[in-house]
Amino acid sequence: MDQSTRETVAVATAEMAVLRALQVAGRRLLARRSRTVRGPLQTVPLWELHVHLPVGDTDRAPLLRDAWNIPKAVGLPSMMIEKLDQHVRMLLAAGLRYRRDDLIKTVSRLPLEQLVLPWDSLSEMGAVHASDK
Repeated sequence: MDQSTRETVAVATAEMAVLRALQVAGRRLLARRSRTVRGPLQTVPLWELHVHLPVGDTDRAPLLRDAWNIPKAVGLPSMMIEKLDQHVRMLLAAGLRYRRDDLIKTVSRLPLEQLVLPWDSLSEMGAVHASDK
């Protein structure tokens, strides 16, 4: 996989992981609120609720508990998950909406060429199977 494709796939994967983490946090944020608060927020996507409901310093860890289980399960490197977690925590703390451009900057700071990403092992397996023919 060429470097440009690798970066594109890494950003797409990171985007899904970050939006899922924000969704998990949003679901928990909403569950803590009364019906009168939840009602007007029904049309707000779960991953944007932190823009409308403040998140305190001590709230971030409980809101993100288990939010990274799927990225871990599919084999995203821990360094990547840590940087994405920092990105999400900053969004929650500042009450900022998710923006793809900001995530691209975060991912661009990762040493992608040094990280073993989940699809790397798949392409290696494909090469092994191709050599069997």
